[in-house]
Amino acid sequence: MRKILSMIAVLAAPLLLTACLLTPGKFTSNLDVDRDGSFTFTYDGEIFMAGMSSLMDMAAKADTDEFEAECHTDDYDARECSADEVAEQRAEWEEKAAERAQEKARSTEMMKQMMGDLDPSDPEAVDEYVKRMAKQKGWKSVVHRGEGVFDISYEMRGQMDRNFQFPVLEKTRGITPFVIAIVRNDGTVRIDAPGFATKEQSGGMSGMMGFAAMMSKDEKDKDRKVPTIPMPDGVFTVTTNAEILTNNTEEGPSVSGDRRVLSWTITPRTENAPETLLRLSQ
Repeated sequence: MRKILSMIAVLAAPLLLTACLLTPGKFTSNLDVDRDGSFTFTYDGEIFMAGMSSLMDMAAKADTDEFEAECHTDDYDARECSADEVAEQRAEWEEKAAERAQEKARSTEMMKQMMGDLDPSDPEAVDEYVKRMAKQKGWKSVVHRGEGVFDISYEMRGQMDRNFQFPVLEKTRGITPFVIAIVRNDGTVRIDAPGFATKEQSGGMSGMMGFAAMMSKDEKDKDRKVPTIPMPDGVFTVTTNAEILTNNTEEGPSVSGDRRVLSWTITPRTENAPETLLRLSQ
């Protein structure tokens, strides 16, 4: 078990570099765009930060660099090792000590680079990250609930005379935008929400979590807490009095007062990112 959890730790950092550092949990989010280009964007709910999840803590505890022989039957059930097997495994473990240390240092450095030089294994890193969020305009409330899950209240008002993206975090790499608005020269605005496409966003990490959960069923590790990733679960709406040129909602726009409303329900089964193209007044 220890060997498997250590392997997960080795795989975690490179995977996070190519996957998504931030993913939504339970949330409600709205982007209101007026035909004159003024907009208000809100996001209320959970944001999960993969680098601060308990996966890293679990893997760190597993990799204590203490030798432990592991033997299994042909059916992969744990069994007691013979003296020769213990000796053979110890020799292999000692031979690879330097390699393990280098790999652990490399993985830690990868995570630090991605998180703006914050060490995810440092308990104070979470507090520092909350401070960074709170300093930025729009982040009305940031509370770390534990295991990398943040309760967020965010609101931004502005003008669609330039591109807009959420979230943007100071010194942080590897973020797939939850929502992005691209302003075009022809007076149109393309709105995409790639961070709400769960097939793209969470496949790699959830697969690794599932693997960790399966492995932790060993009786020796029955008390070990296996981390879980909050899966996207919410509603994203775009309200506007501008002309809607295209959208990929299932029902099309509804009407609310002088606004038309586009709504997407996001679940762990959602595959296509919400998108729409609006024409503003010129």
